[in-house]
Amino acid sequence: MIKLEGVSKSLKKNMILEDVNLTFEKGNIYLLRGHNGSGKTMLLRMLCGLLKPDRGIINIEIESFGVMIENPAFMLHETARENLKFLAGIQKKIDMPEIEAVLGQVNLLNVADKKVKTFSLGMKQRLGFAQAIMENPDALLLDEPFNALDDEHFYLMLDTILKMKKDKIIVIAAHGFDVVRYPIFDQVITMSNGKVTNVESVNEDKR
Repeated sequence: MIKLEGVSKSLKKNMILEDVNLTFEKGNIYLLRGHNGSGKTMLLRMLCGLLKPDRGIINIEIESFGVMIENPAFMLHETARENLKFLAGIQKKIDMPEIEAVLGQVNLLNVADKKVKTFSLGMKQRLGFAQAIMENPDALLLDEPFNALDDEHFYLMLDTILKMKKDKIIVIAAHGFDVVRYPIFDQVITMSNGKVTNVESVNEDKR
């Protein structure tokens, strides 16, 4: 579980999050929605500890995060395989078999030895998703993960997320996501100007 109580944060005298009270639990998928600048990305950064609150409490009862925030940053002159190998070397939780498996999972195994600078935006998105999920984290925080994906890879990513749901907290920030057409979320959190303006829980029986 991750619980935020009265969390506020300002940067350069600008309030970016104000009095946020939310609870995220394993087994659920959460949607953060709102216009650009509403605070979605900053909330993701707060959840995984990249930002610390000025006020309030964040209680984190999980051990690991898989994070894909804003545009994934990679070593552009290295291959996809080498990028994941380098990132995996930080925690040393996985080896090459797991890296090969996740490259296959996002349909990049056939281009694993190509330099990332040659990748399209959609391919970089899939590689970013691969690095987020490859160590099987307790929580998955994804910022606009569906950007630039064609239909095939949109559904591939969606299916992968649903399969991972059971034992994870999954939080997705997505602007304009069609929640009626794709009713995958357990809770929809609407943000505006750094505040949570609405929290809607979805009844499983009505999906």
